This record gives sequence, structure tokens and C-alpha cells, in this order.
Amino acid sequence: MSKDATARVHELDALAQPSKAAPPEAGKAGQQALFQNPNPSRLVAFESLTSPEERESIRARAASQEMGKRAKVEARRARPARGSAGQQRLDFFGQEEILTPPQSNIICDAPVAPIALRVEAALIDGLITLLPALAGLALFLYEGGHLSFNKHVLPFWMAAFLTVPVLYKLLWTIAGRDSIGMSFAGLRLVDFDGHPPSSERRYQRMFGSFLSVLAAGTGLIWALVDEDALTWHDHISGTFPTLSADS
Repeated sequence: MSKDATARVHELDALAQPSKAAPPEAGKAGQQALFQNPNPSRLVAFESLTSPEERESIRARAASQEMGKRAKVEARRARPARGSAGQQRLDFFGQEEILTPPQSNIICDAPVAPIALRVEAALIDGLITLLPALAGLALFLYEGGHLSFNKHVLPFWMAAFLTVPVLYKLLWTIAGRDSIGMSFAGLRLVDFDGHPPSSERRYQRMFGSFLSVLAAGTGLIWALVDEDALTWHDHISGTFPTLSADS
């Protein structure tokens, strides 16, 4: 067989065989999925498994959870900066912050006596105790006594002068009455409930007043800085002087 005849036979065989389709190019529209479902009739839709009421309930729960997450995020963003418990914020926008006044220990409506009247009552009581001491000293000197202020005698003189005011306060405490100075200044003693103080409270006030004086007068000066203008012995005994009904 000649070469031309052989080439002709191969050409006829190629035409007789079916042509193979070229694979589709990647990325073109209409590209088939890599794995196709061999039996699409077995797929069951989600809507066919649930009723409309159940689907609506699921959507409502999902919406509620989403709203809860948003509320937590907004609350976290709006949370104020941490600071001390009683720290006052600066007024940048003209909005003054209302500060709660400190709680008072006094329950009744009776006002605390002004400091001027309390000083007046103390001065009157002091003069009452000082005059007898001066009278006794004058009598001692008149009878030819001699005063000696050395280190051995001075403590006795101090004890003698302190005995008079202590006995004076003890007298009114035992009697359960207000002193002459308080009555003259128009004051009366009451407890924090507004009632006349008991004997126990009067004794507590007497010993508390000694503590206020012996602490370099700090217990008395405390009334100038106290929120209720009370001294140490006022707080210790739970009593305070107020204006009497006659004043």
C-alpha cells in the first residue's frame, strides 16, 4: 500500500470516531458543581419539617437574642468611669450634682442651742464655782495665811480649785436638774429623742465633759467643726442643750 493510501485510511478512521468534548474553563458562568447530588429527590426542605407557628417562634427568639446582645453592648458603652464612692464630679455642663447631706444623729426636731448661749451658760456656772473659791482664799489671807507655790504645795492648790467645779457638776447630776447657768441662759438638756435625759445619761455627760476639758479642750472645740455643733460629751452621752420652752 502506498503512503498516500495509508494516510487516507488514518484520516477516515479519525473522522469515524466521536469527538471528545473539551472540559469547561474554570470561572465561567454555568459551571457545574464538583459533587452533584445523585438523588436530589431525597432532600427535604426545612419548611416542610416545621409549622408556621414554630418558624415564627424561632425567628422571635433569634430577634430577642439579637436585641439582648445590642442592649448589653450599649450598657457597657454607657457605663460611667469608676471612681471613689463619695467623689464629686466636676460641673462642666452647668448641671450641678445634688449632694445628700450627712445623716444627723439627732432624731427629734429640737434645735441645738447656739454656741454663744452655751458659752454664756458655762461662764455663769464657772463664776458660781469661782466665787466661793475666791471667798475662801480671801478669808485664808485675812486670817494671816501665807501662800506658797512650790512644787510640793502646788498640786494641792490645783486639787482644791478643781474640787469645787467637780462637786458643783456632781450636785446637779445627782439632782437630775439643769444647772443655774443653763437655766439663766434659757437652755435645757434633752437627749437625741427630745426627751429629758435619764440619770445614766447625765452621769455620762458629766464624765464626758471632764474628758473634753482634759484633752486640751479639744472636745469643746469640736463643736465648731461638728455637723450638728455638738461637743464630745454631747456625743458620748447622747444629749445636747436646746432652747427651753420659756425662752
